[in-house]
Amino acid sequence: MAHEIGEMFWYGDVPWHGLGRQATKPLTLDEALAQGGLDWTVKLVPIATADGASSPAPHRMAVVREDRALEHPERVVGVVHPGFRPLQNCEGGELFDRLFDPGARKYHTGGYLRNGEVVWLLARLPENIRIGDDDVVEPYLLFSNSHDGSQPIDIRLTTVRVVCRNTLSFALNGHTARAFRWRHRDDPAVVEREARAFLQLATDQVRESQKVMSSLAARPCDDEAFRRFLTALMPDPAPPAGVNTSSAAARSFETRRAHIAEARAAVERIRFNGLPDRDIPADAPTWWGAVNAVTAWVDHAQVVKGDRYAHALFGAGDRFKSRAFELATATMTN
Repeated sequence: MAHEIGEMFWYGDVPWHGLGRQATKPLTLDEALAQGGLDWTVKLVPIATADGASSPAPHRMAVVREDRALEHPERVVGVVHPGFRPLQNCEGGELFDRLFDPGARKYHTGGYLRNGEVVWLLARLPENIRIGDDDVVEPYLLFSNSHDGSQPIDIRLTTVRVVCRNTLSFALNGHTARAFRWRHRDDPAVVEREARAFLQLATDQVRESQKVMSSLAARPCDDEAFRRFLTALMPDPAPPAGVNTSSAAARSFETRRAHIAEARAAVERIRFNGLPDRDIPADAPTWWGAVNAVTAWVDHAQVVKGDRYAHALFGAGDRFKSRAFELATATMTN
């Protein structure tokens, strides 16, 4: 599978793509910005046609990296509206760093995708989540930002299960959102104040999550319940109405249904066998094991377009895993 990593660093386990600079210990913010290739700035420049007439395009601006020469083919990282306020990597990093333990060695990975369109930093929170005697889940805060306007500035609570490196983020109590997000036109002072309030919610959620995960681990999930769970999580698509069975729409439906059935089968295989090629063991037949079969599939086995890292941490894969966690929790309590 293709990757979209521009530059990055990592501490701990080698990423699936094997790219980036290895850190021998968690990094400070300044070290993370340097080792992640994030020590550059962007600016907005006007856009005009290049057909000889040089007609301006006043409703759009180009976002360009200032560390790259004018003729560099990867200098432009986005095209945005004139009201877009770039958040520089250093500015965003400093805001994020001030949320807890400023200046500490807490960064485990960071970098950018493609030419710098999306940047991220992952910082370790101090408290572990323990499920039983030997199942440890590490909590992190994930900061991400786009310089092309493809996503808002985002801070979210995410977790990594030590035994298999599965990642999972989830909604905070009383909130439907899993992340604190703000637009590229908001006042930075207001953003920081609201981010601090989010951090308090996230810290409280770490403690609450231990109770929920422990409950999931204590409740059995037999084979039939697991299959019902997968069907609810990945239901068959509705057949197209009034369509000839030999039509393109009918063939597309059958292809999609087959892909969903194979995805459910792949998750079920992980539940029973683990992922031996990645040294990930099968889980116990509990609801916690059911959740981790799904997260292992998304993080390590699912075929995805684009970069697996971004897919699993803050893309569609992250949303899918969170839905699995919420569905398992709701099913267990019914």
